Amino acid sequence: MAAPVIKLPRRAKGKRPQFFEDPAIDQMMTFILELATEVSVVYDRLDTMERLLDNKGTISRADVEAYRPDEKIEAERMARRDAYLKRVFRMHGEDTPSSDSGA
Repeated sequence: MAAPVIKLPRRAKGKRPQFFEDPAIDQMMTFILELATEVSVVYDRLDTMERLLDNKGTISRADVEAYRPDEKIEAERMARRDAYLKRVFRMHGEDTPSSDSGA
């Protein structure tokens, strides 16, 4: 007997959450987050290709897809991602008083 086919709705029900007074700001923040995510993924893939080329001299798409970073490389990538996100959101934090500023 074949497994039943489950159809999921294509769109979420209900209103989108709104975090800012102006919905255009929410849309822009969504765009920035999605773009930052894509750039980070591209950077990781580029890092993978560079490491594979250093080790092998030539690579295939299968090599890139099969690559799994070890703990040291993953820690380097996490540090790079953290620094990247801090740069992306630097302006956002400048508008708000810091918790250690005494304000």
